Amino acid sequence: MMSYLSDGFKRVNNIDWSKSGSKDEPSNMALIQEYIRRAAILIRSCDLQSSYPFFNAARALGYDADPSIVENSPKLKELTNSFMKGTCEAYLEWLKLMDCGNETALKFDDLYEPLMLLIERGGTIRRRHGEIITGGYAFPLANAEYMSKQAPIDISDEGLKAWSQQ
Repeated sequence: MMSYLSDGFKRVNNIDWSKSGSKDEPSNMALIQEYIRRAAILIRSCDLQSSYPFFNAARALGYDADPSIVENSPKLKELTNSFMKGTCEAYLEWLKLMDCGNETALKFDDLYEPLMLLIERGGTIRRRHGEIITGGYAFPLANAEYMSKQAPIDISDEGLKAWSQQ
């Protein structure tokens, strides 16, 4: 039987953390905007109260933190960047809910995919005065209602390459 969580552990443990934050490409903004759009749809459809846009969706749905997730991922224990660590923990806890058959998690199975791609590609973000900064761009943090109505962004390799060539 396939386990989303065990695949997630493999993915997190295969990230080359030495290149973390080293690539500030324009396509990073596409990834951030697509994640924010997905998070906004989840927040609106489930009427969640959370620290939008970066939040732990499993906890926002009322599930407790799972300390075994960090314990079972040696790379996560070493991380000092709170954005990277928090994103990976939230991603893994979401996968655990998917393994448990949680309908919301299964419906929004790719919620964290844009952020995981950003991390795997060596990207990072900064926040300043209500803006998110990455890839040489500043993105004003719009409200969830507005973002939930935006068109999806193609985050395939081809889509991201096209974004970088704009």
